[in-house]
Amino acid sequence: MPGDMSVDEERWKRAQAWELEFWRREQKRTGWKKVVFPLVRPVLSMLRSTRVTGDDWNLWWREQFEGYAFLPAHLGDFIELGSGPYTNTRVILSGRTADRVVCSDPLAKEYVTFKGRWLSEAVEKGIVEIDDHPIEKCPFPPASFDVVVMINVLDHVMDADLSMQTAIALVKPGGYFVFGQDLADPETLGKYEWFEEGHPIRPTAGDVESHLADLRTVFSRTVPPRDPRLQTGVLVYAGQRA
Repeated sequence: MPGDMSVDEERWKRAQAWELEFWRREQKRTGWKKVVFPLVRPVLSMLRSTRVTGDDWNLWWREQFEGYAFLPAHLGDFIELGSGPYTNTRVILSGRTADRVVCSDPLAKEYVTFKGRWLSEAVEKGIVEIDDHPIEKCPFPPASFDVVVMINVLDHVMDADLSMQTAIALVKPGGYFVFGQDLADPETLGKYEWFEEGHPIRPTAGDVESHLADLRTVFSRTVPPRDPRLQTGVLVYAGQRA
């Protein structure tokens, strides 16, 4: 049985507060790390270490998408919805160019205060612009972007169906929709409060696949779940708008 695909705004805000606190804790260094890290940071930065950039499974997603090889070298107008603090954008942009890059997340203004992280530095350099609207209240008109990325975001939205519709509508004709999502096991819905506090929506395969029907599939696979207690698998998908 598919899970609930929407929550009210109060429940969504509670989950967003959970998410922000999680990432704030992740930024803190204590003890000897607090003293040593500023000294070794320049070297780690040169080596592009994730200890500097941070990583929320972004490199794992790159592997599942086989390096995003289906995307062109020039991305045109690009947006990542629900980019999080570390972003898949930083990985996808490597070796590619773009006319415009937007990282959109309701917590984006908080994430750019995480000094030394890729998103903060990219915004300071003018490489990336941020948007802090929920997807359901997206300020960009339809067909605004050549590439729209939304990876593991539906767990965190107010209305997953509307978010899918909005995301796909943002894609220009001939553009790409890059979509990844953990697929919930219907048998476990409501059984893991510690996880669901910050992930109020847990979409199943049936919840998301119908939204992709009008796209031309250019990449699609379902890989084993990252957490078998919670998921049946992970959908890794890219489609092109007619």
